[in-house]
Amino acid sequence: MKNTTERTSSGFLVRFSARDTTNLVSEVTVEKLVQITGLSKDELVHLALKQMADRYLPSYEKDDGPLMDDQLRAIREGSSATSTPDESFTDRIF
Repeated sequence: MKNTTERTSSGFLVRFSARDTTNLVSEVTVEKLVQITGLSKDELVHLALKQMADRYLPSYEKDDGPLMDDQLRAIREGSSATSTPDESFTDRIF
């Protein structure tokens, strides 16, 4: 089966550690992952980087931060739930 993934010319060299540490892996570990997953070394690196990107990079546009007191007050005044006693709510969003 022909790989139709578009290749780019940019890249970088990955040097493996002599042994596994908190943030480094050895070539032995990479080879085990290749055998277990069936992925290539390149695919393993891309998978790891993608998982890091998903974990640490926001997937949404940055907002203006927390609502101000006057904004919260305006929301509460406009809400039909304003007359509902606080004890009726079991989950809060603020």
